[in-house]
Amino acid sequence: MVTSAPRLGFSFLYFGPRLDEALHRWFPRLVHHGYAGAELPVVGATPAQLTATRKALAANGLAATGVGFATVEADPLSPDAAVRRAAVDHLVRLAEHTAALGGDVLAGPIHSAYGRFSEQPPTADEFQRCVEVLRAAGERSQPLGVRLAVEPLNRFECYFLNTAAACSALVRAVGHPNVVGALDTHHAHIEEGDLADAIRAMRGTLGHVQLSENHRGTPGTGQVDFARVLQALRAIDYRGWLVVEAFSRHDPAFGSALRIWRALDHGPEDVLAAGSRLLPRPS
Repeated sequence: MVTSAPRLGFSFLYFGPRLDEALHRWFPRLVHHGYAGAELPVVGATPAQLTATRKALAANGLAATGVGFATVEADPLSPDAAVRRAAVDHLVRLAEHTAALGGDVLAGPIHSAYGRFSEQPPTADEFQRCVEVLRAAGERSQPLGVRLAVEPLNRFECYFLNTAAACSALVRAVGHPNVVGALDTHHAHIEEGDLADAIRAMRGTLGHVQLSENHRGTPGTGQVDFARVLQALRAIDYRGWLVVEAFSRHDPAFGSALRIWRALDHGPEDVLAAGSRLLPRPS
């Protein structure tokens, strides 16, 4: 299911929400800083972009993971069966894009339409609809060699799935080996009383981790205790990806959508270097 030890990745959401061949120039810098892979946005990616990016990754000896999200038009929670079928197709398409990159994980808020709020707590019916969509998408994605990693978001970005315990319960209800949970330390820092407890709550379901500061800037400059996070991950024998995730105004519209109003880092090299220091290098 996972490699023998965690691998360090870097999220290209730092640069924006779309796959961009102009960003291939950063692949050698990932290698320089000791990263094993790139987490790449796959929503809307074209076959040509996917092919070119896979070649560039291979040329630098890098692996990949994909990151994506559910949409209003393909919402796993919708009471409309046609929309839920579209949700399954959408998630499988994102898994196909991830596989085209040579990736093994598609992570993100794939449980509900990003940015849509019901203005009510989640319902049992919504939970069951999501279970059925994720189970179907997981089954269809399994032959691709791509696992679906379901990411809880904080309450200001999502109403359906906010906590590690809720994510673990959802994954267990899905009951498919190709559907796992994800933990983003930014969201968990907002929602959880204790990050180590949150990680323990996902023992047996956690398949992907994103290391992100409380302010989403340079790792190590905020309130997240990454040493304690990594200690808790070792305690549950976590062996999946550790993806450094920070955000910027490199793409102004995307930065505004995420409410990034100021510089939270000193540029990509700053984030790459700081992220690489989170995980001890092999001696």
